[in-house]
Amino acid sequence: MQRAKVNRFKQKCTQAKPFVLAAVSLSLITPLNLHAETATDLGTVGTQGGNGTVSAVAPAQASLQATQPQAVIDRTFFEDAKSPVADFTAIAVIAPGVSGGISANGPGLSEAKNTIRGFKDGEYNVTYDDIPFGDTNGPTHHSTAYFPASIIDHVTVERGPGNASTIGQATFGGSVNLYSLVPSNDFGVSTFYSQGSWNTQVAGVTINSGSLADLGDSKLMVTALDMSSDGYLTNSSLGSKNLTFKYEQPIGSKTLLTLFSSNNSNYYYQSDGSKGITDAQAAIYGKNFGLSSDPSKALYYGYGRVAKSTALDYIRLQSDVGSGWGIDNTSYYVWYGNNTLSADSSVPGDGLGSVINTQGGSKGPATQMPGYIKINSYSIYGDVVRITKQTDPGLFRMGLWFETTDTFRSRYDYNLFGMTPNYKEKNVAGIGSNILYDQGSSWKNYQPFAEFEWAATDNLKVTPGIKLMKWQQSIDAAVLDKSARQPANIDNEFNATLPFLTLNYKIDKTSSVYAQYAQGMLVPDISYYYSPSFNKTNITPQTSTNYQVGYVHKSSNITFDADVYYIDFANKLTQDLTSVDPVYYNGGGVIYKGIEGQVAYAVGNGFSLYTNGSINSAKNRDSGFVIANAPETTAALALLYKESGISSSLVYKYVGKQFADASELLAINPYSTLDYSIGYTFKSPGLGVKSMKVNLGIYNLLNHTDVITASMTSKTGPSAADLYTWQPERSFMATVKLDF
Repeated sequence: MQRAKVNRFKQKCTQAKPFVLAAVSLSLITPLNLHAETATDLGTVGTQGGNGTVSAVAPAQASLQATQPQAVIDRTFFEDAKSPVADFTAIAVIAPGVSGGISANGPGLSEAKNTIRGFKDGEYNVTYDDIPFGDTNGPTHHSTAYFPASIIDHVTVERGPGNASTIGQATFGGSVNLYSLVPSNDFGVSTFYSQGSWNTQVAGVTINSGSLADLGDSKLMVTALDMSSDGYLTNSSLGSKNLTFKYEQPIGSKTLLTLFSSNNSNYYYQSDGSKGITDAQAAIYGKNFGLSSDPSKALYYGYGRVAKSTALDYIRLQSDVGSGWGIDNTSYYVWYGNNTLSADSSVPGDGLGSVINTQGGSKGPATQMPGYIKINSYSIYGDVVRITKQTDPGLFRMGLWFETTDTFRSRYDYNLFGMTPNYKEKNVAGIGSNILYDQGSSWKNYQPFAEFEWAATDNLKVTPGIKLMKWQQSIDAAVLDKSARQPANIDNEFNATLPFLTLNYKIDKTSSVYAQYAQGMLVPDISYYYSPSFNKTNITPQTSTNYQVGYVHKSSNITFDADVYYIDFANKLTQDLTSVDPVYYNGGGVIYKGIEGQVAYAVGNGFSLYTNGSINSAKNRDSGFVIANAPETTAALALLYKESGISSSLVYKYVGKQFADASELLAINPYSTLDYSIGYTFKSPGLGVKSMKVNLGIYNLLNHTDVITASMTSKTGPSAADLYTWQPERSFMATVKLDF
């Protein structure tokens, strides 16, 4: 990226304007019957109610066509059982082997992360309608920045790299796949309002046009959402707005054009650099300390505000072009803008401080408020084309995923009293010493793939495949980072050839087995070059080799699946901080292995039971220690009822022991949550309302306030300075939903 291009993009990003869809290049896309999700069986389990509707639904289940471990989480479950402000991490956590998903500020009221079998955020994909999204300095995710639960139809957690046609920046550890609502064939308006703990309020409306005969049976769906809350943590209020539309236009009988746009804006108050508080501080300020109301303190809420705007837009055209051929192409655009104001200190009780008012000057009196403004903005343009050919032996799939990005990141130091520069960084000639970093970066990603789903017999499908990855990464920084206070121009190219082989054998109409061999790759993010000797950094991508086998059973009253897995994580990136030349290098690895399972059983009379569990191991191959934040076990248990207009759920989630560090020094004890929800639907209550549903959800019913994250501040072992965050206390949300 040329310097002039970086400056133009920097100017665009600092304006922090939300993206409005103007035009995205028209695209071609797979036959309607070849859409990726049609292979996912969202089947229900349960008896028939008196009105002929299914009265019990499995919260999560696998498909009989699965070729790797998966959990398909149906909207019926999380719409009833989860908070109406929940994010996708709170939904995904019901799946086997998944942990995290707890927001310290209250359900859905601050960002949260999932861990899958010990793979942390950034080591697995998150997609929306099969489009990967995530940060461009490294593929991590902001759970509250894009897609509220109200615009998610279902979630599929895939615990593996998938097939060759599975795309994403980090197929390394698996995928959390979110899917949009489907426009209705009938006109309708649905609106809801929720209110609950900590003055949390959310209002939403969804309008479906129904099939418009005059426009070729096209359908339009528009969803709007407005949310605000004071939050569980002190002085940590937030707000969010989302506007989403989806338009489907049939073109003839074998082609479908889809236009989609989702725009989100939110703000929240928090300390940007905080990793929690100490036990001693929690005893003084409370476990729910977030920010202060005292302007003389560094953690005053007025000194810690984040404003974000995001967008995801795509055009998709799916077409059956005849003779067994199909084309499926999606062109998309992703925008992320983050403007953060924060004081330097994240320690409760810290007050005024000193600043340096001139370049190369000395510290003034401790009567000011040192802080900074941080900007992180990026645009992503991408296209994925899939071409299929149905033949007598089986289905051939080939395609190409291309993506390009532009990113600007900066952090400038200021005196928050008057917003004048604070020249506190190391003084280097030609570089402003109020700049921590000022970076432009980009990537170009090319991934051609091909696979053949061979119908070896009527019951056996074998799918070999191959994917080529070519990743061109560029960094053009005026100031690379705090340790490398110098300009940097870095260009890298990473390549890999990834083989895949999966099989699915249908034992009978109710049972199948599957096996998977697959390789994944994780491209290094730009932080691995943060060193004064960045030009000596010579690293290769981290890779994973996956071996998995599983069994799936689905019948009229039970679903069951189980799997065992072994994953060899190689080329692990590490840094020797004792070296005078602390660059990253490839060394060592991690072995992941375990057993997982889930079962749902329809008891009858509207009742159903669901449970899952996993025993997981993630150990460093050299030291033998468990890696950080990798629970040794997970479990879930749910009792569900759905009959005669009543819906109710009691859902328990358990996360086993884990360690906050990679040397098993600071343990995080097991923690659990228990949520309860009950609702009743009134049919045709009058005034043109087709149905009215009232619902009450109580979250963390047992009021546990256990540690959920920890950060060890000393390399030698636990200390009184270690930082923690805790589960938020019991909360509730009451909801009224009207369908017209």
